Parts: sequence; C-alpha cells; structure tokens
Amino acid sequence: MAAFHAWVSQELALGRDLCLGTIVRRVGSAPREQGANFLVRADGSIRGTIGGGRLEGEVTAAAVKALAEAQARLLNYRLSGKDVAESEMICGGDVDVYLEPVRAADDQARLIFAAAAQVAAGGGRALMVTPLMPGPLEGLAGRKLLLREGLPALGSLEAAPGLALDLAEGLADLLRQGRRGLWPHHKPDGSRLDCFFEPIVNEPVVYLFGGGHISLHLAALVKMVGFRLVVADDRQEYASRERFPQADEVWVRDFRKVLDGAELGPDAYMVIVTRGHLFDKEVLAQALRQRAAYVGMIGSRRKRGMIYEALEQEGFSPEQLATVHSPIGLGIGAETPEEIALSIAAELIAVRAGKDTRRRGLF
Repeated sequence: MAAFHAWVSQELALGRDLCLGTIVRRVGSAPREQGANFLVRADGSIRGTIGGGRLEGEVTAAAVKALAEAQARLLNYRLSGKDVAESEMICGGDVDVYLEPVRAADDQARLIFAAAAQVAAGGGRALMVTPLMPGPLEGLAGRKLLLREGLPALGSLEAAPGLALDLAEGLADLLRQGRRGLWPHHKPDGSRLDCFFEPIVNEPVVYLFGGGHISLHLAALVKMVGFRLVVADDRQEYASRERFPQADEVWVRDFRKVLDGAELGPDAYMVIVTRGHLFDKEVLAQALRQRAAYVGMIGSRRKRGMIYEALEQEGFSPEQLATVHSPIGLGIGAETPEEIALSIAAELIAVRAGKDTRRRGLF
C-alpha cells in the first residue's frame, strides 16, 4: 500500500482524473484487509486491487460513475450465502468501500498526494485523515488532512475543525500504534462524522547481500509484494542492472565493509545469501549493528553455529544473535533456489505483517 500515494501523484501529474476506492470497513473474511485501495481512471482502467472478482468489478463501475458525476460515495456490500456464490468469491463478510473522485486540476489534491508519496519513499512518517462525506465533491480542500511528523500539516478538515489539533497533539502515539481504520468524531452539535485514518511510513526495503541464484528469484518476488530493493555483491557481473533490472539500487561493494557509514533504519529487511560462510559472517556482523526490522541468514544449523560462535568471540551477545532469522525462510520443505526464494519472501511478508515466525526454516 505504500506505493499507492505515488501512483496517485503520478496519475495526477499526467493530468488524469481519478476515483479512489478504499475499503474503510471489513467484517468477516472479505478478500482484502481494511485500508486496501485502488485507483480507477475515467476509462475504467485500474491500478491496485481491493480483491478482484465481481466485487471489484462492481466497485470499478460505480467509481467511473462517481467520477463522472463528481460524487463521493460510500458503498455497502453484505456478502453471505447466495451473495458470496454470485460474487464469484470464496470469502464472505461485510465490506464498506469509500469512493472519492480526485481531479488532476485540484491543486490541493496534487500537493497532498505528492507529499504523501515523498513520505512513503523515505521522508519520515505521516497520517492521512479522510472524513467520509458522501455527496457532491468539487475538490479535496477541507476534506483531506495530511499530518507529517516534524513538518507542517497539509490540508484541512472543515467538517471537524477541532479534530486536526487533537490529532496533531497525539500524532506520535497514533503513528507508533499504526492505527488504520475508522474512528468516529463527535462534533459539538452531537452529530458524528466517521473519519478514515491511514498511517504512511517509509516503504520497507529489502537488502539482498549476494547476487546468486536465490537472489535472482527473490528479487522479483519482493518487488511484486511491495518492498523496495537493494542488491549488493562484490562482483560486478552479479551486481548489475542487467541481472537485477527491478532493483531500486545495485551496490558493488566489498562484503567486509558493505555497510560502512550506512544507517539503514528500522524499515530495513536484510537477507544474507552470499556465496560463502566467511562473507555471510562479515555481513552479519555489520547487520547486527543496524536497527533493522529483519535480519536473515541462509545456511544449515551447523553453519549457523560456527558463525555464531565466531561472532560471540568478537563480542556479540547470545541475545543479539537470537534476533537473526537463521536458518532463513518459512519451513515449507523448499529445496530449489526458486522454492527457497519463495520461503524467504513469505517470511518477509509475515514479519512485515507482525506475525511470529520464530519456528525457523529449513535452510
């Protein structure tokens, strides 16, 4: 979802009017989570997904109409029993989708989404707030608020004037909690206005140390599921744009100092799959000094034991080593490079989603 704001910003810069569709409420086992979104162009083409199937088709048609009529809409789908069968979905549940037309000529929209895209690409943290206000919509002025950590807010909430100040005061807590979803705002007159909250954080980055067969397959997978990608190897022929065209960056660096002077930050996912034990050890020693979300190292338990023993002698604690995902990947019985890459990608997704993967893999 981190790429969504960049997509919107790009489309608006190209002069294209859009309708944004967001799942603002989900009950039961609907196909996509709360906060899933997509954009619909005037011709009905889309970017992103809210789950596919008949549901997405119906929402797309409604979005085209909403854009043409300049009407924000809140769609309610109650999918159970016969409705599920007719929707061609295998999941039931209730879903509310908010449709929000956005015009390329809307200066406020272009400003807010460009700033949100900048945050998602590596410029801090922010909170996007959208009041659900079905009805005529001429522009996003007064209907969208972007609170940026350490920077001035963009936009405003005319229907909830006191809410912006309250949110600004509690922004740090809201971002730390990662709150996404609907929260009711009770106005002084006693009426209620539901607002959708969406935290925006830096896109997580996968750092692949080693450009061999596993990385070749893993690179495509991690980009497919929404990570940024950096590939590093000490051999030019293995760290090249030709070999990894999808990489955001390619580093040709000595593994012994591959992270010299680098502070990767808490959104880093570090995958160590070099061509030998010595290089793995050198990279792992540097990785353990980072504040990464994930550090994983390929290899057997015997190899891991040898490397850990050497690192303990260099001053690393058992507690530090216990944070490493090694053997790497989810335990799915993978054997081929393609299968191993899939198991690693699955573990990265699980960690990103806050799932506990501490049962260890098989490599």
